[in-house]
Amino acid sequence: MSSYSRNSRMPSQALRLSFAAALLAGSAAHAADQAHSFVLTAFSNGAAGQSIVTGDYDAAVKQLDSKSRTLTLDTASISTNRCVAYSVTKHLDAAHSACDAAIRDAQQEIANLPVSMSWARRQYRDYLALAYSNRAVFNWLSNNSAAAQQDLNRASSLAPKADFVAHNLSALHNRNNAVAQVIVSPKS
Repeated sequence: MSSYSRNSRMPSQALRLSFAAALLAGSAAHAADQAHSFVLTAFSNGAAGQSIVTGDYDAAVKQLDSKSRTLTLDTASISTNRCVAYSVTKHLDAAHSACDAAIRDAQQEIANLPVSMSWARRQYRDYLALAYSNRAVFNWLSNNSAAAQQDLNRASSLAPKADFVAHNLSALHNRNNAVAQVIVSPKS
């Protein structure tokens, strides 16, 4: 008899900490501007999550790079946190690869989900939506609004009620974007 074990994660609920990341401008966003800023979502209890929570993105990058050969479990969370850390630190080539990997890993998790766990399929679609939403922010940072819109459309079709998707769609349609925020949620 085989068994199946997997850490589960939920990008919404519980702890939601916001950190303004001065990605394009050096000043902090005002409350009104935050409603129209992009959000990158990371997992606080994933690899380098504590560094991301404290806003030490350079340390997060180092942790994720050093653990890349030893970590094999929960690859979607690792890729997601890499996407966020590399995007915030403006390592654009690495961010592009990590954001693409987060999508592939989330798709692979859905494909490998056993039939006995079909009840969890919606939750795993939320993870995939989160990966698309994060890549949309990366695309926006890379001045590719068309790709950002396409990724947000995919995210919206997967998780139409997700706050991070609605927030990023609103930010994309607002032409006065100056910053992006990082939202950190624990896996649940």
